[in-house]
Amino acid sequence: MALKHRRRETSLVNKIFNQTLTAYILSSVAYAIGPLVDGAVIGHYLGVDAMAAYGMSWPVILIFSLIGGIIAGGSRNLYTEFMGHGEQEKANRIFTDAHLISLIFSLIMMLVTFFGADYLAGLFGAKGAIKYLRPLMSDYLIGFAIGVPAMNGAKILSSYMSIDNDGRRNIYSVICMTITNVIADLLVIHVFNGGMFLLGFATSIGNMVYFLVLAMHFLRKRRILRFYIDHLIQDTRYAKDILINGAPTGMTRVASAISGILINHMIASAGSNIIAAYSTQKSVTSLFSATYLGVADTVWILSSIYYGEEDKQALNQLQLVAMTIGEALVGAISIFLIVLPGSFAGIYVDFHNVEAFTYAKEAVRCLGFSLPLCLIVYSFDDYLMGTKHLHAANIYSFLLECGVLVPTVYLMTKVFGGRGVWFALPLALGVMELIAGAYILKYGTGEYFSSKRLLLKEGFGTEAGRELSIEADSMFEVIGMSRLAGLFCQENGIEGKRATVLALCIEEMAGNIIEHGFDDGKAYTIDIRLLVKDDELILRIRDDCIPFNPLERYEMTKVQDDPTKNMGIRMVMGLAKDVKYYSVTGTNNLIIKI
Repeated sequence: MALKHRRRETSLVNKIFNQTLTAYILSSVAYAIGPLVDGAVIGHYLGVDAMAAYGMSWPVILIFSLIGGIIAGGSRNLYTEFMGHGEQEKANRIFTDAHLISLIFSLIMMLVTFFGADYLAGLFGAKGAIKYLRPLMSDYLIGFAIGVPAMNGAKILSSYMSIDNDGRRNIYSVICMTITNVIADLLVIHVFNGGMFLLGFATSIGNMVYFLVLAMHFLRKRRILRFYIDHLIQDTRYAKDILINGAPTGMTRVASAISGILINHMIASAGSNIIAAYSTQKSVTSLFSATYLGVADTVWILSSIYYGEEDKQALNQLQLVAMTIGEALVGAISIFLIVLPGSFAGIYVDFHNVEAFTYAKEAVRCLGFSLPLCLIVYSFDDYLMGTKHLHAANIYSFLLECGVLVPTVYLMTKVFGGRGVWFALPLALGVMELIAGAYILKYGTGEYFSSKRLLLKEGFGTEAGRELSIEADSMFEVIGMSRLAGLFCQENGIEGKRATVLALCIEEMAGNIIEHGFDDGKAYTIDIRLLVKDDELILRIRDDCIPFNPLERYEMTKVQDDPTKNMGIRMVMGLAKDVKYYSVTGTNNLIIKI
């Protein structure tokens, strides 16, 4: 009978998920803070026309953030993959390339905006009956474009903070950026009597502060992120791979920008009140999208790690954790938006303008009904990326942001007029959920939906009985682990010598973690996975204690005079066939082949 061990409900997967999700939400909120503050100030101080122009600028802002999104996602995916293989130098070359590519493309976009803002405003909808919005829109875009290099650089850095065990820096950067943006906007309105250009420039200053605070991470002595400045140009060999891996994210932003352009043109004749209400919905979305996009992005990060490890159990648990935590988080926000839509509509639209305020409340309430659906479809899209279904992810991203949404908006505006633009959102998301279900049923493997939804190929992972996952948080349980490992070896025909080495590796390395990593009174977990694959016995030890690289410690022991120090590490290194270590998402990961 195959040996089985039930993982605790407080699994390390849950802990890692919560830590990574928190870091993402903070960084995403930071990205939304600038536009959020701008929208509130514009709506109350510059009027409905300015708010409409601001809302029509969103597709351009999406394009501004296009490169940052593509590179952050693509490079981080490759970074974690290389780290998972123990190739830290290659991982940091990926990190270096990411910033160089981002800087080049961001500067190009900034210059294009400086010389072509008026043309962009017309292209993105400010023409014909609403041509009067054109100068307002172009002024804001020029001011915003100044901070595009910093914005995209910060987008990349923030996505790596949790990987390099510095997630709190995202909190500090959010606080600094928020304070900077609020003060700058108030100065623009009350001191300089400025307009759209200065408000856009104030957001740029906030983005610069955001980047600088994140960049202070490199003052830390204990970090794994490195720049290879001396070979910067040669290191662009990874640029193509970064862009390919980030293509689904790019597709999402390109499709969203195209969708925004088309929708701008569809509602151009509806008047400023409808456009301002739609802008309100987009602004509120940008704030609360951090929740469902945070869950989705965390799914992407962790699924790419677990997929690379061929850990089916962890992928299954990841999906369950994501939906449980995500629905609780998003559901609470949805209820609030549905019951009290005026609380957010009033931030952007003056309630004295009864028609515009009524439309804005209706748009916000409609968003409340849409958020739970957003959680499902965006998490599915990012899971496709994490499990290497890149072609399907590209198609799904396009359908999600444009291919299904735009036709739905067209039909709903024909029926309900301009108000149909926000009625279309939950309907389009419902269609996308049906498409996701159909894809799972067609391409998933296994007899039941619970197996099909993992979207894994036949033969993924190990055969039944050839894998064992166990967790512990005490030395007593570590001893139990080594005994279970002995039974596991017996069941799989592993000869006595290798079984003995395995038990020694578990007791020495896991015991070392408990002795030195559990001494601060906090709750930690050690997760051990054993598998037999291609006649190779593999031990993976993962913990969420402070970063500790046993390979570096082993190198230090070679120059020590006392051979009795670090005996455990010396024995493991001497007996193991291969040992690799990497630190990612706040965890230590040790892979030992025996």
